[in-house]
Amino acid sequence: MKKAFIIATLLISQTALAETITYNIEGMHCNSCVRSIKAQVCNMEGLEKCDVSMGKLVISPKTGINISQDQIQAAVTKAGEYKITGSSKSK
Repeated sequence: MKKAFIIATLLISQTALAETITYNIEGMHCNSCVRSIKAQVCNMEGLEKCDVSMGKLVISPKTGINISQDQIQAAVTKAGEYKITGSSKSK
């Protein structure tokens, strides 16, 4: 029981420490845009979390995984004529 508690605590703390990156995306005009970007970006390997809404993409890479903005932009570009215009990080 004690081991299970320690493991659960470690897993929760790692998730809580995961970095969240929010990207502002230019060129999104409808829900089809959201779906297109979600299909390309959220299927990338190494993501713990991925959410797309109008004009915004939020990801959390898995612990130890580094995903560059260039990699995200490449996936966004595969979805259509969209461009990252800014980003912010938080924990």
